[in-house]
Amino acid sequence: MSGYQIGILFHLIGVILFFAGAAVAGVVATAAPRRQKPSEIAAILGLARPGAILLGIGGVVLLIAGFYLSGKIDGYGQRWLEISILLFVIALVAGAWGGRRSRGTRAYAEGLAERGEGDEATLRAMLSDRTTWVLHWASVVLSVAVLVLMVWQPGA
Repeated sequence: MSGYQIGILFHLIGVILFFAGAAVAGVVATAAPRRQKPSEIAAILGLARPGAILLGIGGVVLLIAGFYLSGKIDGYGQRWLEISILLFVIALVAGAWGGRRSRGTRAYAEGLAERGEGDEATLRAMLSDRTTWVLHWASVVLSVAVLVLMVWQPGA
């Protein structure tokens, strides 16, 4: 197996881990508002952590292998690659920002469930917060755009 093939293997593993983590986070974000009890909401939002870990590990593996592969094929300086990297970084930042807001919602739900601190109307408002949803969806759309650019490689 050549170095290039190993690079492709790790790049694909990174992609799989990244999108698997994103899928877990998406399922959690969609399921939590459908629950009634704050304890259930907190428990479901707590499941986002393994998804975030998968996503983070996948993102790191994907970037390292991607930079390695770019060096192998003289990819540096190609516009599609530069745009892909930029969109990927923006997707990570948007996802991290949305994730931070979701962690705050989980902490609020835990406080409400365990100590009765807060009220359910505020929790519902936090679960349906538009900014959080926009950040999550922006991350998804940008990640898919990066995937399209990586497969299509316009101008390569």
